[in-house]
Amino acid sequence: MRKLAAALLGCLLLAGCAASWQAREVRYEIVSFDDSTPTEIFKLELVGDAPKGALDPAGLARLSNTKSDITGGAGVGDEVLCLVEQEKGSAFGNSNVVTRVKTCKKA
Repeated sequence: MRKLAAALLGCLLLAGCAASWQAREVRYEIVSFDDSTPTEIFKLELVGDAPKGALDPAGLARLSNTKSDITGGAGVGDEVLCLVEQEKGSAFGNSNVVTRVKTCKKA
């Protein structure tokens, strides 16, 4: 009985662990610019395939980032290199994968 209880506890602990992934640089193209709100937003589309090991490769296909977070004077049609992070919550909380753009620079 103790072995069964220990095995169940181990499974619960493993199921409750969160996962994360961070890419060094992911290449995006700036496809549009939205300045209809006070925060100016660039819409980004992935150039090529998603990097290996991504928790949610489809979640990397289209992202948004504020204009102020992209260095190098990039504009629509330019390519940028971004540090991207994906994080998956635990089974006890939010288990969805969240994708965040940390920083971008003009390629």
